[in-house]
Amino acid sequence: MVALSEGVAIVTGAGSGMGRGVALRFSEMGARVVVVGRSPGNSHETVAMIRDAGGDAIACIADVGIEADAVRIVDSALDRYGRLDFAANVAGVAAVPKLLHEMSVEEFEDDHAVNSRGVFLGMKYQIPAMLRSGGGAIVNVTSGAAYGGLAYFSGYTAAKHAALGLTRVAALEYADQGIRVNSVAPGAIATPMLLRNTDEVLDPMRLSTPMKRFGSVEEIAAATVWLCSDESSYVTGQVLPVEGGSTASALTVVSAHQLIEDGIRNAAERSRAEAVA
Repeated sequence: MVALSEGVAIVTGAGSGMGRGVALRFSEMGARVVVVGRSPGNSHETVAMIRDAGGDAIACIADVGIEADAVRIVDSALDRYGRLDFAANVAGVAAVPKLLHEMSVEEFEDDHAVNSRGVFLGMKYQIPAMLRSGGGAIVNVTSGAAYGGLAYFSGYTAAKHAALGLTRVAALEYADQGIRVNSVAPGAIATPMLLRNTDEVLDPMRLSTPMKRFGSVEEIAAATVWLCSDESSYVTGQVLPVEGGSTASALTVVSAHQLIEDGIRNAAERSRAEAVA
């Protein structure tokens, strides 16, 4: 596997939040970056940020849940740079919090289209390109919901479990072919997707974390790119929690989940009451 400074990386969900942070971090380490996002404006803004800092990047406007787009993403890397060495599948969505029986089939499928199908399609076409390039590393950004339950987010939780399962299977299948596959599981990270929640949800989430703060995009980016570097060359099939210590104590986890669920429940019940009114 080539060094970060000589490689080519695909980063999905790179128009904002964690994906943008990962794309910038790859570029800082010398990699050439394919910035993937659904928003042309946001994606091109990330590219401009990389180029302004002296890096090399192109934008690919795509929906990771669509197979033709997954093919086109990889083709864009090969057409421009001739190889693919790293991939960070960061794109993710979460539905409005609801009880399972109140969630529509469409909302459930929307969660899976990006959070699990997008990871499957990404790796399906990233892996052959990496094999032709002599190996590589993939990081799938999942969530604490990938190895536990998150009440009121049944579709999201199921999709993140699936993404982690895909990560482990791919790691086993390609370990002896020079491709490492791992996952970063962020806790509460200060991204636009998280911060759109009300204070009723955010305050207990922040205060229940042992570090008493949200994580930063830069902290997720550092962990993700480290898993693609030679410094983690004997690491594959693993999930790296980056969550401020939330899973260190069973008691802390139980208390935290209860506080967060109380906030989510109150917000969800208020939403239902407003809909009826």
